[in-house]
Amino acid sequence: DKMLAIISYNNIKPIICLSKLDLLNKEEQEEIDNYVDYYKKIGYIVVNNRDKENLKMIIKGKTSVVTGQSGAGKSSLLNYLDNSLELKTNEISKALGRGKHTTRCVTLYNLYDGFIVDTPGFSAVSLDMMSKMDIRDNMNEMFDNLHNCKYRDCLHIKEDGCYVKKLVEENKILKSRYENYLSIVRKL
Repeated sequence: DKMLAIISYNNIKPIICLSKLDLLNKEEQEEIDNYVDYYKKIGYIVVNNRDKENLKMIIKGKTSVVTGQSGAGKSSLLNYLDNSLELKTNEISKALGRGKHTTRCVTLYNLYDGFIVDTPGFSAVSLDMMSKMDIRDNMNEMFDNLHNCKYRDCLHIKEDGCYVKKLVEENKILKSRYENYLSIVRKL
């Protein structure tokens, strides 16, 4: 959610690409499906990293950046899209229960009449350039429902008459997304 807010703030269209779904059991897959449905409902494009044709259509003729935490499967995704890249990948760490950091530098590849940028993974992202209102205004449901709040400058935290908090209580806004929003705003 933090990354989505930063990407939107910078006027970049985010695409959520899910990886490693094959590692999930049925219960975990159903939970992920609920998240996918929600993020699609609030306006994000969500794709499976094994949906090659859909991914091709999304990135064709554009400049795209693959970003995410270390070990998320970014290089594996690029190898899947173009096996001639032969990017180095690592197995999942048994000790950590996640992928290992592999990519060491930013690299630009010509792919599908456009460009795709492979980036090293990260473990933390800075929000130094953003204000609390920037976060609010770049999280779709926090901004889209602002006009229904009692106050025009509502931050959806402790204000009375906050429509967003009402939607959270009614389970119309994903509670984990709202909690992430609160965590991000409080850190600022």
